[in-house]
Formats: sequence, structure tokens, C-alpha cells
Amino acid sequence: MDSAYHILIPVDFTKASASAVNYALGMANEVKPIITLLHIIDHEREKIAAEHQLETFCSGFNFVGLEMNKRVIIGDVLNDLGKIAQGMDASVILMSTHGERGMQKVFGSYALRVVEHSKVPLIIVQEETVYNDIKKIAMTIDLEKESIQIVKTATSLAKYYNAEVILVGGKHDDPILKNKVSLNMRVCREFLTKENIKHDIQLLDRKSFDSNLIQFCENESVDMLAASFYQNTFYAFSDKFVQHLIMNKLHIPLMTIDSSATGVYAQFSFLTT
Repeated sequence: MDSAYHILIPVDFTKASASAVNYALGMANEVKPIITLLHIIDHEREKIAAEHQLETFCSGFNFVGLEMNKRVIIGDVLNDLGKIAQGMDASVILMSTHGERGMQKVFGSYALRVVEHSKVPLIIVQEETVYNDIKKIAMTIDLEKESIQIVKTATSLAKYYNAEVILVGGKHDDPILKNKVSLNMRVCREFLTKENIKHDIQLLDRKSFDSNLIQFCENESVDMLAASFYQNTFYAFSDKFVQHLIMNKLHIPLMTIDSSATGVYAQFSFLTT
């Protein structure tokens, strides 16, 4: 990973934050990103104490050989984190969910609210997630053109780690729906081929698709999930689907981005209707 790749980690000094930092350090075993630890405060009067707390938090990790920054900024996590990430030219925001199942559900929703306000992609890990070398990325594809939004981010990560991208969609009997999925698969395959990324296609039974996807990931030893996030919940791969992936039983990290973040049509000019 070259020096331009920048991982921004929002921290609140919890065990979940530590999990996110540990995952980033795992990513740095093979390649060397810039890592920035960010703590957001409400008022200027909190800054000195927060800076000391961040310094203490960072002392528990080994950042030797890495370019690491510590920042304390006044703002609102939900509304400002994406803007801060853009301003810092972050490649990705890496954050963790809470480990307790009940709280994890709440924090998973919290993470998705961050996605809604960010043009920078997120990697969301669970508190229990342990870093595995990123060799296989399973990327979900559905009927909507916006579902391919995540492909550029997945491709970027795959390049750094020489990983394979597996395009995963649902099986359709209806010819029109089948053609829609096929078109999106073709667009992604053309892009991945152009970028010299090894890739494959897997179609799964649409009944209990999310469970079938997780089972596929277990069978194939997938290291990361990738899915576009839809704010409109009537889509097949809605926010509920993405939240289920965040909380997957295998603790696989999820890479996601708002499907409207940069405009799918601008990214893929060869996409036809």
C-alpha cells in the first residue's frame, strides 16, 4: 500500500476503538498506510483533556515504522465525520461496532448513519474481528445499477493486497431481472479486467440470500465483504441487509459506501440501460 493510502479511525477510547486500531495494524503488516486516529469533541474546553486521553490510548499500540497522526477536532460524529475524512484526503474510514449483541445492533445502525453522510467509504469491523490477510473480497451485486458503486473501492483494496474479488448475486428465473443482474456483473467484470484484478462470479439462492452469502463466505474463507448501501429501504440490498452483514456471525469486516456517494453513471460511462 503506497503512502497515499490513508486510513482514518474515529476513536472514543473504548474496546471497540481498540479493535479498529488493531485491525488497521494488521492491514499494515504487508503494506504501509498512513493511519490517523481521530477523536471528535463537542466543545473547545474538552480539547486538552481529550488530547491527553488520545495520547494515552495510542501508547497501547505499536506504530513503529508507520506514519501515524493524532487529531482532536470539534464536531459531530454523524454529520461531520465524512466531511473531516474528505478534508484529510482519507482513503477509507475504519470503525468498529460494539461487541455485545444488543448494543451491536444499535451501533451498527450508528455506523450506517455515518455512511449516509460520507463520500468516503467505510470499513466496519466487529469488536471480535481478528485480522486475516485480505485474499478474497466478496462483493454483492443486485438489480440496481447503484449496487456496483462499491466496485472501485473494492478494486483499490484488492490491488494493494493482490486479492481476488468474487461478485456475488442472486439467482433469477425472470429473464428481465436476470438480464439486469447480468448487465451489472458485466460492467464490474469489465472494470476488474481493466484493472487486472482476479475475479469470479457466484450466484446464490435468493431465498435467505444474506444467510446464504455468509455461508458462502465461510466455505470459501472470504476475508472481507463489500456492499453498496442504499438509503432507500425498498431496494433488495437495503440498509437492513447491510446491517445484517455488519453483524455477521463470522466477524468478517464489511466495506461499504453510500450508493449515491459519487454518482454511478459518472464512474462507469460505458454503463447502458
